[in-house]
Amino acid sequence: MKIHEYQGKALLKEFNIPIQDGFLLEDVKDTKEIVKKTQKTFNSEAVIVKAQIHAGGRGKAGGVKYCSSANIAEETAIDLMGKTLVTHQTGPEGKEVKKIFITEALDIEKEYYIAITLDRSKEKDVIMVSPEGGVDIEKVAEETPEKIFKVWIEPNYGLRTFQIQELVTGLGLDKSFHKEAIQFFKNLYKCYEDLDCTILEVNPLVLTEDSKIIALDSKLNFDDNALYKHPEIANMRDPDEEDLTELEASKYGLNYIRFNRYNTIK
Repeated sequence: MKIHEYQGKALLKEFNIPIQDGFLLEDVKDTKEIVKKTQKTFNSEAVIVKAQIHAGGRGKAGGVKYCSSANIAEETAIDLMGKTLVTHQTGPEGKEVKKIFITEALDIEKEYYIAITLDRSKEKDVIMVSPEGGVDIEKVAEETPEKIFKVWIEPNYGLRTFQIQELVTGLGLDKSFHKEAIQFFKNLYKCYEDLDCTILEVNPLVLTEDSKIIALDSKLNFDDNALYKHPEIANMRDPDEEDLTELEASKYGLNYIRFNRYNTIK
């Protein structure tokens, strides 16, 4: 099961992970109110308008906009609501924007990439980091794989301090940030484990100009078979973002697998 960025950030916040926060907009009639609330809360004229769809590549598709004033933010949000975004993950049909997250604007010095998932070939969780975070992480993986650093977690030992230090070194963070980064990784892995995530991705993790480490974006996917333990997460399911057939199958505890006319079963 997938959830939206704003939902994932709310969960990260519960695990004391610093996030780029904001407020959700679901009705364009509330645009002015939500923009003003964001500006007042974060004491900033500038805000970021972020489309909420279950797909990566929103920025390149025009779904993430920096807005220097309330008027620009309102116009941007109204224009974005109801728009169909086409990204490399949506397919040509795209996804309609029905929710918008209006967030604080941050002055960014550096972007990084972090992801945690299960490496089925090794039967261990793996944490991957890169000093080249942002929208082109797929290009980094393809063209410069040496810039992606990995550690595998032994199930009987968990994430150990020396492994975190390896990850921090891989990110290239200055030593002055090591203590903060170590706690960040501990909290992130605890979130991944406790919530039965299948993937927890922060892209980008940013270092701000005022020397703060913050999760600027998040992607959390969950094991459907473990959702009975997390009813609060199961309630985050957005039916507008899911295949109707898969959604119907999930009501009966079934896993639906789509076949095209070229698939055969032997």
